[in-house]
Amino acid sequence: MTDPDRTFTNPPADRAANGHPAASRTVATAMVAEGNALMKQGRIAEAMARFDSALQADPKCAPAHLNRGNVLVATGQLGEARSAYQLALACDARYHAAYYNLGNLNCRAGEFTEALRNYQTAIGIKPHSADAFVGMGNALVSLGRTAEALESYQRALTIAPGSADAHFNLGILAMSQGRHQEAVARLRRACELRPNPATRLAFATCAAQTTFTVDDPLLRTALTTAITEAWLMPPELSRAAFTVIMLDGRTARCIDTANASWPVRVPRAALFAADGLAAVAADPLLHALLVTAPVNSVQLERFLTCARHALLEIASSADPPDAADLAALQFYAALARQCFINEFVFDSSDSERLAAAGCRRTVQELLDSNAAIPPLLLLAVAAYFPLYLLRDTRRLLAGDAPGPITEVLHQQIREPLEEQVLRASIECLTPLAGGVSEAVREQYEENPYPRWVTLQMRERPMRFNTELRYAMPYAQFEPMPDESAPQALLAGCGTGRDAIFLARRFEGVSVLAIDLSLSSLSYARRKTRELGLTNISYAQADILGLEGSPQRFDIISAIGVLHHLADPFEGWRVLLSRLKPGGFMCLGLYSQIARKPVVEARKFIAAQGYEDTPDGIRRFRRNVLDQDASLELQSLRYSYAFYSMSDCRDLVFHAHEEQLTLAQIESFLKKFSLRFIGFELDLRVLNEYRARFVEDSSCTNLRNWASFEAENPDTFTGMYRFWIQSAP
Repeated sequence: MTDPDRTFTNPPADRAANGHPAASRTVATAMVAEGNALMKQGRIAEAMARFDSALQADPKCAPAHLNRGNVLVATGQLGEARSAYQLALACDARYHAAYYNLGNLNCRAGEFTEALRNYQTAIGIKPHSADAFVGMGNALVSLGRTAEALESYQRALTIAPGSADAHFNLGILAMSQGRHQEAVARLRRACELRPNPATRLAFATCAAQTTFTVDDPLLRTALTTAITEAWLMPPELSRAAFTVIMLDGRTARCIDTANASWPVRVPRAALFAADGLAAVAADPLLHALLVTAPVNSVQLERFLTCARHALLEIASSADPPDAADLAALQFYAALARQCFINEFVFDSSDSERLAAAGCRRTVQELLDSNAAIPPLLLLAVAAYFPLYLLRDTRRLLAGDAPGPITEVLHQQIREPLEEQVLRASIECLTPLAGGVSEAVREQYEENPYPRWVTLQMRERPMRFNTELRYAMPYAQFEPMPDESAPQALLAGCGTGRDAIFLARRFEGVSVLAIDLSLSSLSYARRKTRELGLTNISYAQADILGLEGSPQRFDIISAIGVLHHLADPFEGWRVLLSRLKPGGFMCLGLYSQIARKPVVEARKFIAAQGYEDTPDGIRRFRRNVLDQDASLELQSLRYSYAFYSMSDCRDLVFHAHEEQLTLAQIESFLKKFSLRFIGFELDLRVLNEYRARFVEDSSCTNLRNWASFEAENPDTFTGMYRFWIQSAP
């Protein structure tokens, strides 16, 4: 649930005299108005100074106390905010806004009975306050009184039909009760009324859990925008979007035809029939999926594999393409972009590879002779091989190609060339160790991981202490004393996704991101430049070589890294040596329990002799998708990592991987006197844990968590992702 905005108020012009001269009241009124204007501009410290000046002029100015409380909430000083709201009520016992804001503060602190009482008082004073009814609904939900909460939200909508918060919370409530279609409709409406990151994220999160059965044009548009603008990470929306795509009968026939004949590739005429290609080419939702992330649906992958074969059929033919194929240029270009994003992971037969290689030779000959290259021929080659590996490939950039072709050339030539230039200027900070580190480095040089296109949007950065409290509501930690410009180290940054997330997460942060792989670092630098970020620097370094470094950091992050070292705990120890006293560290480590399917897959790979090459990975995937594969192997198809070459290699073909237990982590924390702050988990999981272990309100008892994981083995399917703090 989300609270409505806190109420900021100005003193009413006709407020009764309170014992202070009229001139003082006028000054206070002006100072409050100025403070409110500064708050809207994000100039919090200046706003606070104005509110303080208002109280110097008129100590009984209730709005000044109220607005001071709002500033204190914004900066995470919740106890002081409570006092400020109570002072506002001492000045004006019937101050609706103070009761309402206190209710919001109660909700944030988990004091839901007190929150309900304050909202009810606010409504008694101002019966037509839609915001107060929304707040009361939030408190009722938290108290388990969902039927009353529903009535409260609906009352808010009766008062204010355009209340984004009421629609939002009705959507969240419907989602929690499994009414996903209704939830999506409510959340889509909330996005229309208040298009901010919070409402968009809620819509996308709900949509990702929904199997759609009605083809609603407005829903299609919203999903397309959600994927294109990354309201959620695009792979998380792929399967839900696929259910909408399948609601178009013409597209569904094409996809069903491809799957019914699998593994035989359907000829182009049979695959698309009379109107299938036109339908596929005109679908913006399908286009958005193809150009943003690897598709993660077996059915859709098989159709796209057949569509790629159909494109090859056209390119290999001596006959000119017909009008329908030329009209579908944008679809074929999006297909080629998808193949590059997933690193050509789609299955292909020997004869298909031979035909594709023949087309590549033809393109090279045309390129060498400076002759025109037919667009569909070029796209067919781009769907099987990266174009930047052709000789004199820059010549392709000099032509005047159609828009869809230009996008493919940008992705497959211009961007890789940019990475080659950036690679040469990356500094090496430490010697690079051999052994396991060298094997891991070689893997990521061949397959930079992950090959991402867009990142999930987020709201503006927060100060460190505020953001950590927001992300981990039950955590206990000593606040960072100076959070104005924290220095952060990201160890093992890969292609930059985590570094960019960190740089966008905390206000004022400067990030040093290191990795073993130059290929990954050059990808990361390109994407960072593309996003216009200037607070990240990249360097090549080995974690084990950092111990002698003079630099220390306020924050260190190592997500999905230490378990690829020969000794994860030695790497952890070295990183601790670079952490300032009282500093914070965020870690992501593989769980021994959650990785059991991966362990079984590794055994299968060893038994079958699959090599960690593109052909070996394709053969492995082919067998995993076989109906006769074990259930544990088939479960891999539900992992997003199964659907691209680098992700699949990282998932089950990694050069080295250790899995850890919570007992090992607890032992290390005790040895180095580290405070365990908590796991970054969905609030639903945290509340399930708190219900199971009521005595552990901060959710930090790792022995309890070990029991919880044993009972719920999918809890840490991604990783143990948690924060710790060093001793001051």
